[in-house]
Amino acid sequence: MNTESFRPVWVHPSLRGEMQARKRADSLCLGEMEHAFHYVGVRQTQLWLEVHRNHAPMFGDPAFEAIYRRIFTDVAANLNGQPLHVIGLGTGGGQKESRLLEALQSAGCPCRYTPIDISLELALLSAETAAGKSSYDIMPVAGDLSLLSELPDWLERYPAGEMRIYTAFGLTPNFLPSWLFPRLHGVLRPQDKLLLSANLALENGASDTDASYHSACAAILPQYDNAETRQWLGQVLVDWGIAEYLTPLRFTIKPIEKLQAFVARSTWREDVSFPWEGKYFQARKGDELRLFFSLRYTPKRLEEVLNRHGFTLGPGYCTPCGREGVWQMACYQIESSHPVESEYTSGQLSWK
Repeated sequence: MNTESFRPVWVHPSLRGEMQARKRADSLCLGEMEHAFHYVGVRQTQLWLEVHRNHAPMFGDPAFEAIYRRIFTDVAANLNGQPLHVIGLGTGGGQKESRLLEALQSAGCPCRYTPIDISLELALLSAETAAGKSSYDIMPVAGDLSLLSELPDWLERYPAGEMRIYTAFGLTPNFLPSWLFPRLHGVLRPQDKLLLSANLALENGASDTDASYHSACAAILPQYDNAETRQWLGQVLVDWGIAEYLTPLRFTIKPIEKLQAFVARSTWREDVSFPWEGKYFQARKGDELRLFFSLRYTPKRLEEVLNRHGFTLGPGYCTPCGREGVWQMACYQIESSHPVESEYTSGQLSWK
């Protein structure tokens, strides 16, 4: 047997059966699908990659890749060959992180890489993508981002002198700012870096007003309201055996935490009641199930949100079309009366 074809992977307790069952129960009872369920399994991964290939604006517009290459070059130029640990949060296919690793390798930085994704298949794909372009030590992790509260302790197995570069590419659309940014703030040490991207909604030449913001979002809506995205988001309903009880998805633009969001919702066709993950689920005809949301920012609105959570928007670049931006982040100490705690009891569950 050729052991070189094996790749070790760490799996966080968030992917264990009892935790997944709890989140499945909550998704229906709260009427809000956990986004992680759109990325679990081979079929979901294939459908997501198909959506990404067909509708992500970066395909066909070299300006998207250019802003990442520019910021990676900037970061690498200031590191003076020091040892690094790149930690990719929600890496997807890992193409952006692999370009960062290339830039760091060219700058002579010894480096290790930890791609983290809710999808085991995507975590492994990220590792393989990077392995084809660099000779770094790579250890993928499968788990949802609830692991952020435990990540600093887990990283103690690696040399403390390594600067950590966290990438958060593609996270801001699908996580509430009030949930995401306190957790990102909690993992950063003073010597670490965070690279953050955001999906933007800017009209060319227009000032950042509420009207122009909403108009820009309306122009972007077809990127979500299409057959491929409907199939991807609807697959979880098929997998759970409940698709026939729900209406076809409909997409709208609505505010979430004072930001505009693309929201996919369905409603129950009739009164339903059935056993679900050890409980008895009931819904009435017309009750809504939100399957998905994707937040859009402007640089000004992003900066306002970040400032509330202890971050400063550092150097970065936006695409000429005003659809995406990427920045280096600076973080400062904030007072908090609500410390972020793990959703999992460390004494009962451990990483394996």
